[in-house]
Amino acid sequence: MNPRHHATEEMVGLAEVAVPLGIHHTFTYRVPKELQEDCHPGCRVLVPFGRRHLIGVVVETRFGDDDSGLKELSRVLESSPVLSERLVRLGTWLSWYYLAPLGEVFRVMLPPGLLAKKASPNGSGGAFWPAKTRMAVVSTALDNETDLTPRQSEVIEFIQQRQLPLLISDLTRLTGTSSSVWKSLEKKGLIAVEKIDVNRSPWTYSDTSEPEKHSLSAEQSQTLKVLLDRLERDRFDSLLIHGVTASGKTEIYLNAIAEAIKQGKTALVLVPEIGLTPQISRRFRNWFGDEVAILHSGLSEGERFDQWNLIRQGKARVVVGTRSAVFAPLTNLGLIVVDEEHDSSYKQSDQPRYNGRDIAIKRGQLEDALVVLGSATPQLETYHNAVAKGVPEYLHLGSRILDRPLPTVHIVDMRTEFEKRGKATSVSELLEESVRNRLDRKEQTLILLNRRGYASSVLCRSCGHTETCNNCSISMTYHQYSDRLSCHYCGYSRTVPVECSECGKQYVHFVGEGTEKVQEILRELFPAANIDRLDRDCVQRRGGYERILGGVARGETDILVGTQMIAKGHDFPGVTLVGVLGADQGLRLADFRSAERTFQLLTQVAGRAGRGERPGEVVIQTYYPNHYSLRYACGQDFKNFAEQELSFRRKFRYPPFTALANIVVQRRELEKAWSIAEAVSSQLTACRRELSDSSRMRVLGPAPAAIEKLKNDFRVQILLKTTDRKELHDVLQRTFSTLRAEKVDLRRVSIDIDPVDLM
Repeated sequence: MNPRHHATEEMVGLAEVAVPLGIHHTFTYRVPKELQEDCHPGCRVLVPFGRRHLIGVVVETRFGDDDSGLKELSRVLESSPVLSERLVRLGTWLSWYYLAPLGEVFRVMLPPGLLAKKASPNGSGGAFWPAKTRMAVVSTALDNETDLTPRQSEVIEFIQQRQLPLLISDLTRLTGTSSSVWKSLEKKGLIAVEKIDVNRSPWTYSDTSEPEKHSLSAEQSQTLKVLLDRLERDRFDSLLIHGVTASGKTEIYLNAIAEAIKQGKTALVLVPEIGLTPQISRRFRNWFGDEVAILHSGLSEGERFDQWNLIRQGKARVVVGTRSAVFAPLTNLGLIVVDEEHDSSYKQSDQPRYNGRDIAIKRGQLEDALVVLGSATPQLETYHNAVAKGVPEYLHLGSRILDRPLPTVHIVDMRTEFEKRGKATSVSELLEESVRNRLDRKEQTLILLNRRGYASSVLCRSCGHTETCNNCSISMTYHQYSDRLSCHYCGYSRTVPVECSECGKQYVHFVGEGTEKVQEILRELFPAANIDRLDRDCVQRRGGYERILGGVARGETDILVGTQMIAKGHDFPGVTLVGVLGADQGLRLADFRSAERTFQLLTQVAGRAGRGERPGEVVIQTYYPNHYSLRYACGQDFKNFAEQELSFRRKFRYPPFTALANIVVQRRELEKAWSIAEAVSSQLTACRRELSDSSRMRVLGPAPAAIEKLKNDFRVQILLKTTDRKELHDVLQRTFSTLRAEKVDLRRVSIDIDPVDLM
């Protein structure tokens, strides 16, 4: 324990412990004298909680007056903390900022299983400690008198020819023998079977080649110089690198990390998607070898624990990962990079609803580290803060590497296409001709449609009924590969009806197109082409990303159809054409960010074309060709798009000119949802009158959420909008403290600070 003052004989050791439940306060436990030496903030401890035991995290230790009413802490589970002092402070801040229970925050910060909600009195709770694996070695020399069966002799000979130790599982598999054979050999003393720690490595390849390093352009060199200057200051700084697609941001990151390592520091690199992790981590591993660890949800729980443990032990000094990797237990952290900082996947959709980009900035402050945000299409809040306030510092890369030109962009008005053909079509004449030219030249094409499945809905042409999910107020999507209707929100599926469930007539019709349908259309148009697809349905099995993207990288795939997954960060030199179908579909969403997201998606996917020696071309198909987000995306004109969009945001008081909090009440009974929402809204209004002013803060709602029913729950929404962020937190803290004191049932009430999705 680290007491704030010396203890007297009358004083006892106390620990504040956060448990992994939806509780917004810590619990005080007495620390027995024999445990005080090992009990420190950040340690996991076993504590009695009601009639059960829980594993919690110590937040604070102190000495205090004897209180016989306190329960005693049962065990300290590690000799050293699993969370450093700075990570405990980061978790505490996250809990305050996002109004999330601290125990739930710590559970997210640690590998799965380390903070189990159930634990036995001996402290076991599903933690994935280093795996013990059975290995075989030959323990004695054989002589001619040894009595062996032919199968036993075969196994011994096999072992003698192999490098030891040898996995027992490999031994039985490669020799085609059962476990009884090696067990008999073990009994005869001819082999020894031992259990040793094994690192469950996620790496599926080894690369011993020299790192691929490129000469930096003048722009890159100048940007790197700024990074290195800030890195040497050994204090918190933040930079925004706003670089057009293919401007070489990753090469700058690599050089900066190399310098950080030379200085004895560690580095953290965040990427938005699991699909980007293998490609980027390979490049980082090529530079930094075994000092690179990866953390993302695509790993098995054992692999994730082992990678985390390598980082904790100081054996990995560079970490590459998705959102939750921001909590990696790195020490002496000098550099944090958030690549594609604008991406919405940095925001966690469930409790605790943190944004990985913002947590990276806060961690940089706590660690005195340099934080670098990078994007070709920065989030408007980040861009505005950088340009108007100078925090983060703004750096611009306006040219592609090797002075390669930006792709030529064409907008196809699909209204004209309809008039010309007399029917709706998925692929315009220009796009079809452009794809055919690429096939003739042995070049590659990406086709983006940000909607998976075969048909977006099933409609009855007789009565107009649309097949909707039984659990959600959402139309169901038809998937041809499974021949079923599926809900993309709750996962419910059912067979395709032969007749309308409303009127009983057999006029069922598929409406709208998804990536499955587009892939089918392209196969009809280009039967000799190798056409693959990348969407959530294609990557359910492990290795799906790498298989599909590997085919493109090796030049085996002529055309890749996909959702927004194909738009982010991929570098395929053979791709010279990008086609965008339904470019305007995101503009129809009732969300103030819809224009920004459309601009970002189009700019990012357009940037996949022409990254090699051959120039690129982009064909954007739309029914709204004059919308400013499309027009500015054509020229990758972020500056003018930002000016127009920020003018709209300022006028209607949206971020970055206000702070938002989205409160959603969910209940199975509609009346109950409304009753609780009205109680929350009433208390918010009362606290706003006391702590703020209607000119600065508005309480909007309650109102039905855009998706009114989700997973069998009715959803009612309240939105807080304010120009004073401190008042936002004050009002929310006071409101929910009061409601909890009044015993209002808040179990299904979510609070989302700085929401990126208002649906």
